[in-house]
Amino acid sequence: MRDAYDNLFKHIDKNNFFKTSLEDIIYIEPKKVQVQWNELQKDIFENRIIHIRGYGRDAKKTQYFITLYKHLFGNENVVKDSTNNAQPTKLIKCNTAFCKITEDGKNGKERIRNYQVSHLFGRTKNPLLFNCAWNIAYIPKYLDPFTGHETQGDYSFEFKNLILPHLKNEFGEYIAEYNEIVQSKILGRLDAAIAEARKELKINIKDFVRFEQDAKNELNII
Repeated sequence: MRDAYDNLFKHIDKNNFFKTSLEDIIYIEPKKVQVQWNELQKDIFENRIIHIRGYGRDAKKTQYFITLYKHLFGNENVVKDSTNNAQPTKLIKCNTAFCKITEDGKNGKERIRNYQVSHLFGRTKNPLLFNCAWNIAYIPKYLDPFTGHETQGDYSFEFKNLILPHLKNEFGEYIAEYNEIVQSKILGRLDAAIAEARKELKINIKDFVRFEQDAKNELNII
């Protein structure tokens, strides 16, 4: 089999490329991460407005998750993000010294090109992680072939195995706190909340099986 990345790494040193690439990721400023994380938890558990990414083709099944969170968190103010990335983009722009080249560069922001706003651990239908300061970063677009969900091959596998321990070390305390929330406030109540959502929405069995699995994947520990 011919892999284009085999030829790429004949021209550049793979190990050095992977190592230095980690240094090109731009994170939200550490002092601001804790503040936003605390506020996000209050938003979720005190019935304030929170956002998630759309679910299903053309986001037509987003209501499944919205109804689930009404039963799981007692939150009736969950809404779909207007563009599926508007709130995370706003969050990282406000809490770093950078903004994308297409955005207003006033207020001392350095404009950046060929970066994308990405979720480090995914879980974009999970309100604890969708608009979460420690789960969002500016990622160089040249890393997409190695980090994207649809990427395949040994090089992608190798890079993911390099970046995940790095991220878990970077955000270990927040991951531990998130996992504790999942274990104490979510896992024991999730089956009942999913069942209530199905009953309220009258979800057919085919859609329900898929939704149940997706919900459990989204709301699991990291």
